[in-house]
Amino acid sequence: MINLKKINILSIFIAFCLLITPNLQANEFGISDQKFQEIESSVNSMSFEQLNARRAMLIKEQANLNEGSEGSTSSGAASRLREILAELSAIQKALVAVAGLGAISALTDDGYNDNVPPVITIKGSNPATVELGTTYTDAGADAMDAFHGSTPVTSQSNVDTSAVGSYTVTYTATDKDGNTATATRTVNVVDTTAPVITVTGDNPATVELGGTYTDAGATATDASGTVTVVSSGTVDPDTIGTYTISYSSTDASGNVGTATRTVNVVDTTAPVFTSSATFTIDENETDVGTVTATDITAVTFTISGDTLQITSDGVLSFIVAPDYESQQADMMTFNGYNTNATFDVTATVTATDANSNAATQDITVQVRDVGGIDDNPATGTGTDTDTDTSTGTDTDTDTDTSTGTGTGTGTDTSTSTSTSTATSS
Repeated sequence: MINLKKINILSIFIAFCLLITPNLQANEFGISDQKFQEIESSVNSMSFEQLNARRAMLIKEQANLNEGSEGSTSSGAASRLREILAELSAIQKALVAVAGLGAISALTDDGYNDNVPPVITIKGSNPATVELGTTYTDAGADAMDAFHGSTPVTSQSNVDTSAVGSYTVTYTATDKDGNTATATRTVNVVDTTAPVITVTGDNPATVELGGTYTDAGATATDASGTVTVVSSGTVDPDTIGTYTISYSSTDASGNVGTATRTVNVVDTTAPVFTSSATFTIDENETDVGTVTATDITAVTFTISGDTLQITSDGVLSFIVAPDYESQQADMMTFNGYNTNATFDVTATVTATDANSNAATQDITVQVRDVGGIDDNPATGTGTDTDTDTSTGTDTDTDTDTSTGTGTGTGTDTSTSTSTSTATSS
């Protein structure tokens, strides 16, 4: 009994063979032009018996490759299958040309098998790996059917790059005879990326010596979702130096992100004077007083000029005890008398802390007069004695002695003695 399905297939094939141009394009089989020409040249040189034998060998090789593939195949096997298809096509054309339709009918009865599914070749890596949170683009697959050549491939995927896991892409190819093949690619979504930590606030940060340091912290982001940040390290704001605060964050996959902040404790504050800028002392004394200033570190004092001196601890004094009267010539402005209660000495004091921060203050020392212009501190008076002796000739033989007392600014006593000799007849 005649197999109508086979006759239908043969009719289609023969019609196709009669319609195609004598030189079938190599790219219909996915092989190079050179290889296709080699196949045609070899087939055209064969006899009828050689064509039959070659055809049987190719069909057997094809079946072995298909059985070994189990729905997918390597690129090498797929390439060989395309070459087999091209050569089988060339042999069938040659047989039609040599023996006609009867030869093809006989060959079909002897071994045509339309139940062979296409062979799917997955392109790219299998399994494939994609990083969590990125975009997955599938490389796709090709399918080649033993009797129909290149066959369309459809795919289905459950890949979710927002969650770590193993996913599958399934490829399906169905030939014109309804034979279906499937193949799968495994796609592993992995997380190998550590969280990204962002340090909040200044980095490096600066805190003034003696101040208070409050860390601004840090935040972290990761493709896996919310992650926490842990910090470590301390800052001593009472000690100048460079400190480090470390931050770390670990995601669900064990990836650890780190970041650091540098904190510099510095001293940029100058001392602040707390003592008066004016001192008052009596003349003929050297001690003036003590200059004071506050700072978080030790303060050292220096002074300008060559009249006053100061110790590193701030004790202020005259190098030479001041004499009020020595300034008299400069200070008398009215009738030759001092119109001021003091005379002033001014110098600049510098206070420098242990970290070279400095502040200055103009210091004025007011020197008071003691005992008035006569400079007797006990009584406020002075004695001025002047003796004036004069001798003359008088006609009187009397001796005349006179004593006079006068009062000056203090008590002034003067004695004047005069002697005169007079001769009378």
